[in-house]
Amino acid sequence: MRKERVTENVYLFTSEMYAQVTASAIVTSEGTVVIDTLPFPRETREMLDFLRGESKRGVRYVVNTHHHADHVYGNYLFDEADIVASDKCRELMRKSGEKNLAEAKAQTPDLEEVVLRLPNLTFPEKMTLHLGERVLRLMPLPGHTLDGVGVYLEGDKILFSGDAVMPIPYFFWGDRTVLQETLRAIREMNLENIVQGHGEVLLKGEINETLDAALTYLDCVFDKVKTKMAARMSKERLVNDIPLESCGYAGIELDGLVKQLHRSNLLRVYQTLTVKPK
Repeated sequence: MRKERVTENVYLFTSEMYAQVTASAIVTSEGTVVIDTLPFPRETREMLDFLRGESKRGVRYVVNTHHHADHVYGNYLFDEADIVASDKCRELMRKSGEKNLAEAKAQTPDLEEVVLRLPNLTFPEKMTLHLGERVLRLMPLPGHTLDGVGVYLEGDKILFSGDAVMPIPYFFWGDRTVLQETLRAIREMNLENIVQGHGEVLLKGEINETLDAALTYLDCVFDKVKTKMAARMSKERLVNDIPLESCGYAGIELDGLVKQLHRSNLLRVYQTLTVKPK
């Protein structure tokens, strides 16, 4: 796990075991708010040990930005905290979480001790947390998944975006056009920093360029898949015939995982274009 300070009493923890997943913490005089957890118990424990040294009031809240395993599997280690998420996030975890965890444990021994812990404080659309001198606005940021939320830290103008913002837009489990709407809304927020769900913190001077590149990419994958389908190209060939670089991204981010994510995005576009109307 890699730790860095984003600003005063705001910390970022990045997994070195899987896909540069991020978790964050905001330390206040009344305790700490954690945003997402790390995928493997060892790294989440390292994070928790550091935070217990920063505040005697402990971790009061853990916010899950969405239901995906790499962001929620550490929930159970924060036994003193309330777990906060959207209604949709809790429902998705309740429906498929145990099954998915059992499958993950079968493939990954490092997850053997993980226990699924569902959120116990949920909200339909928006929520505000007041803790110490900090105000955190929880807001919907769907597209990567339909249950995605972000956390906006007032005063500091930092957005913890979850996977709504990543080194490459990823929408296999969500909706491309909804993600575009979300990215446009984020662009209008006049932010100082974006803490992405994976990868590096975006600084003020790179936010607009990064979001514009993401929006261009989302148009590009749609247009290229549609063109290949019009030429009767098979799904298998199509996925191999549209390289990531042709839509403006290099294939080195997230230790090369972005190429796999790109292929999944192409498949998702193909699926949406082949759905027969009811």
